[in-house]
Amino acid sequence: MRHRHWILSTVLLAGCATQAPVAKEDPTRSGQVGMNEISALIPQPSRMELADNESFLMPIEDDANPMPAYPEALLSQRLPLQVVCVRVGVDRDGGVLSSAPAVAPPNCPAPSDPAFFEAVRGAVAGWRYDPALRCVFPDAKTKNDTEGSCGGHTEIREAVTLTYRFMFEQKDGRASVRMGR
Repeated sequence: MRHRHWILSTVLLAGCATQAPVAKEDPTRSGQVGMNEISALIPQPSRMELADNESFLMPIEDDANPMPAYPEALLSQRLPLQVVCVRVGVDRDGGVLSSAPAVAPPNCPAPSDPAFFEAVRGAVAGWRYDPALRCVFPDAKTKNDTEGSCGGHTEIREAVTLTYRFMFEQKDGRASVRMGR
């Protein structure tokens, strides 16, 4: 499923990791990952201001974007919950420019193990999006009549930064990653 995200900023990037207790596991371990876009929770350095006759459409994630895997080397350590927040810079063509830890306590404190962030960085490096668009209409009324699209009016591609939270954990002898809130 593809989603529009509704937060934008200049491309400036930063990530985080936290720990919480998890259940014991057996020696057979595997990892899965889920994610949640959390840009609204992270302070942004600057935001685009739109005129009355403009609207903004956030980039749409490609359904084929791979999720990070739980780092194999860490499975035997039976670590508690690891939360990794990352800012992903998306260029005007929908490619990933960069990624960096997003540190914003308490939801995204500083990383505790760099291997989790590296797993996220490796996955998001190849992500693709339909580009973010600034729609320019002849007037505000036309804009209001064309909600959710540019409606054939001027489309200007924009670079944005999106913030995501990945939660890596081991439970019932299996490693997994779930979406963070």
